[in-house]
Amino acid sequence: MNRMSKARQSGFTLLELLIALMVTTAVVGLVFAGFGVIGRTEDRNQQVIDRAERMMVVGQWLGRKFDTLRLLVRQDNGALVNFFIGNAAGAMWVAPLPERSSDGGLYVFRSTPLRHPDGRVDLALEVLPYDGMAMALDWGQSQRATLLADVRTLQWFYQDGKTGQWVQQWDASKPSFPARVRVELADAQGAWPPLVFALSRAR
Repeated sequence: MNRMSKARQSGFTLLELLIALMVTTAVVGLVFAGFGVIGRTEDRNQQVIDRAERMMVVGQWLGRKFDTLRLLVRQDNGALVNFFIGNAAGAMWVAPLPERSSDGGLYVFRSTPLRHPDGRVDLALEVLPYDGMAMALDWGQSQRATLLADVRTLQWFYQDGKTGQWVQQWDASKPSFPARVRVELADAQGAWPPLVFALSRAR
């Protein structure tokens, strides 16, 4: 009897085994839940990194194009006007491609929203080879590329170098080019920091 009593005391009862299994199951569940949280955190971190890279690429590309902008004029109904025009949706200007080209290789760039049938809007860029001040702007012959897909907000602003005032309409008939260009964007994750570009050649 004493020997059986000691064996009972030194072993596990069925109830104790069930409790131990329940505790083990709960611990394993918490561990896997932790791995799920870690995985979701890594996904969010990757999304943040991808978004920051998109901001950098778009900002640097536009910055290079505005930094090398050419102060040219074109003929419009017999009058000479600046080869720059802008409104709230986008702008048109002339710059070299690639940027390091000192002569030749000039192109007319037009940034514009590209609207899809499903309601999505992309920030698109259209490009035409520059062919002198009397060139015809046939955008049906242009090459088009998407600079940023699925844009939720797109607003362009232009700063008058004399008054410092920001406007959303810059006519080609103005006697000067804007001193700065500001682009306000938002994607599905929210607003971007404003992109501001100084047109150093326009000073």
